[in-house]
Amino acid sequence: MNAATTIYSPSFTEQLISENEHLLAENALLKKQKDEYKNELLKLQLQLKKFTQMIFGKKGERHLSNPSQLNLELPVDTSDTPSCKLGDAKKISYTKTKGTNKRELNELGAYMKDLPHVYETREPDNIPEGAVKIGEEKHETLEHTPGKAFVKVVIIPKYKVPCIHDADKTLIIAAPAPERPLFKCLAGASLLATILVDKYCDHLPLFRQARRFNRNGLALPYNTIVDLNAKTIDLITPLYIMLKKEVLASSYIHADETGLKVLLGKENQKHKNIHSGFLWCYQNSIKHLVFFDYQHGRGEKCTEGTLKEFKGYLQTDGWQVYKNIASKDKDIIQVCCWAHARRKFIDASPYDKEPAEFALQKIGVLYEIERYCRDQGLPYNDIAKIRQDKAVPILNELNEWMIKTYKNNLPSSHISSAIGYALERWQELCCYTKDGRLKIDNNPVERSIRPVALGRKNFLFAGSHKGAERLAVIYSLIGTCTMNNVDPYEWLKDVIGKIKNYPMTRVHELLPNNWKEYQPESVTADEILA
Repeated sequence: MNAATTIYSPSFTEQLISENEHLLAENALLKKQKDEYKNELLKLQLQLKKFTQMIFGKKGERHLSNPSQLNLELPVDTSDTPSCKLGDAKKISYTKTKGTNKRELNELGAYMKDLPHVYETREPDNIPEGAVKIGEEKHETLEHTPGKAFVKVVIIPKYKVPCIHDADKTLIIAAPAPERPLFKCLAGASLLATILVDKYCDHLPLFRQARRFNRNGLALPYNTIVDLNAKTIDLITPLYIMLKKEVLASSYIHADETGLKVLLGKENQKHKNIHSGFLWCYQNSIKHLVFFDYQHGRGEKCTEGTLKEFKGYLQTDGWQVYKNIASKDKDIIQVCCWAHARRKFIDASPYDKEPAEFALQKIGVLYEIERYCRDQGLPYNDIAKIRQDKAVPILNELNEWMIKTYKNNLPSSHISSAIGYALERWQELCCYTKDGRLKIDNNPVERSIRPVALGRKNFLFAGSHKGAERLAVIYSLIGTCTMNNVDPYEWLKDVIGKIKNYPMTRVHELLPNNWKEYQPESVTADEILA
């Protein structure tokens, strides 16, 4: 070996340093992977908790720091309840025959002979002396009361009046004949109202109604009930159009949307496509009005057309579509919902208990302020003043705490996710303190959507896009009845019987929020012709 050539060999200490650095780098990588797996595990646990809560847990979100069990001593009614005599009902059977001819009207009412009859006689006004009764007409309609079907017979006597100036001539007088709600249909207003109320208030599908009618001795075919349901909703659709105008004419509304499955395809197809549509709900919680609008999707185009002429406060959840609508239109001011912000902290409480409990406690104080204002029945100006004095300092303290806590926690943590949701919408969340009319959350519209969710569990889907539009019509009108403490059965029975001849200039009087005020109100013949 050449003496000038030197071979460098690292010392033992240098080898240890190199191996130590390698182990430290490997340890840091493993620690990073462990943190990622831990965060992924927490996300999966949160999802599992949410699904378990949806299936088995309670639905309320009210936060109580020291919950206590309350025992309610409710009186128990031990009296015997009356039994229904279903044996008195007679089952009517019919044989379907082939043929292309339509069934005649008297064939549809063949089973009406065995039903009890209620008679009503309408005499003409101011019957002159010497009038002689020469006959009468009978107009039959099929009516229904809860648990009992009967036939209402309106008897209209005819009178022959001798002519004073000409003895050979006579004058026939009679009261005007009643007009059926649906053209050439035996179903009366009470039966039609029962079908709608049972389905859209009590969530009873039409095929179940057909079975119940059959048990009560009224053999109505399922297809007949389907047609009656659709035609009756079409009959009262002008009220829906008027209701929509009144809701959007206000300066403060709530908005939300919910899914609706729509069955598409022809009747003779075995496999039908299911479309995921949406019912958009708009509510005026001050005037107690609500209307649903069916759209094929959930995008921005599905609501900007409806809100095109709206000006004022729009209270919504955190869906990005509403924020885009408000940013494009200066006349729309978005107000966000504290219930949705609170829900994020409730979800984070099992993993970050201490900070989540602090936030929930502060939000609970905000709700206590609202509860006090509501219980005292304060006017809007006083509510706004109390919010500025009591709620705004709490909001400022909560905002400072959120910013500080967000910086000291990992962005992927559950508490950071809850805080980030609130801070991103902070101005919209605090907007309610400026006006006493505004609500702290969007719960009013959530309550209006609840019947739709119950209906989905029973009749599952709408049969077509047109059927989904009819759902929007009837849910709007019945929802407004509920908000105004109006019995939907009594309202529908009255409106279905009179809307056909009601003047369009006064159709707003039939809306549920105006119905009691204008009852009873006579309609003149001149107004009908106008």
